[in-house]
Amino acid sequence: MTVLVTRGWPGAERTASGLRQMGIDPIISPVLDINFRARIDASLDGVQALVFTSANGVRAWGPRRPERDIQVFAVADATAQAARDIGFKRVHSAQGDVTSLANLIRRKLNPGKGSLLHVRGIHVSGDLSGALKPDGFKVRDAIGYGAVAVDALGEEAIAAVISGAPVSVLIHSARGAKTFLDLLRKFGLHHWLGSVTALGISRNALAPLEGAGFGALVAASVPNEEALLALLDDSSELASAGHAS
Repeated sequence: MTVLVTRGWPGAERTASGLRQMGIDPIISPVLDINFRARIDASLDGVQALVFTSANGVRAWGPRRPERDIQVFAVADATAQAARDIGFKRVHSAQGDVTSLANLIRRKLNPGKGSLLHVRGIHVSGDLSGALKPDGFKVRDAIGYGAVAVDALGEEAIAAVISGAPVSVLIHSARGAKTFLDLLRKFGLHHWLGSVTALGISRNALAPLEGAGFGALVAASVPNEEALLALLDDSSELASAGHAS
């Protein structure tokens, strides 16, 4: 089985490690470079909770800020675990996407108790602030990192795509999907996608690939890494999938 990992470092290596435990030796070809800012200067005055919509936000905070007493709201379990790993004790996981995160915050917090500090990248999917504004929540942004598109695919990735043999490509974000497709088109590789199955961590992540000519687009049942990798175990689903499910 040929599996292509497109997410940026260091997440790419963690995904690759999970694949190796499944007996799969992946091709790692990140389409985004994650660049962390030197400092995060945001004030915590009047802030009742930190919000992380990716593990990279946690990684940005970890070595740059000492505060660990404030409670944390994380979009999913992997992000929540990353927060616990660096010392946060009061961590809540929405186990899903930005919509489920907003719902969790509504249930757990009172907007009158203070604002929220969203530690995020320059580009982010979903509008957390907009979702919570009608409920009276104030969300401030702290930019901790940026994801910069690379200008080429690795040689192994190119060879896999044009080989005509079945290839599964793992997609972790809509921006990563768009960048991957842009690179395929830039180098004329989009004509070779009939044997390529794109496996997405969510339907939203796969959205930029719709109609691009992939053999199949298959979304994980829930938006986490475990569910994404589980798709590789279900060969019957991959064989019969004709579109995102």
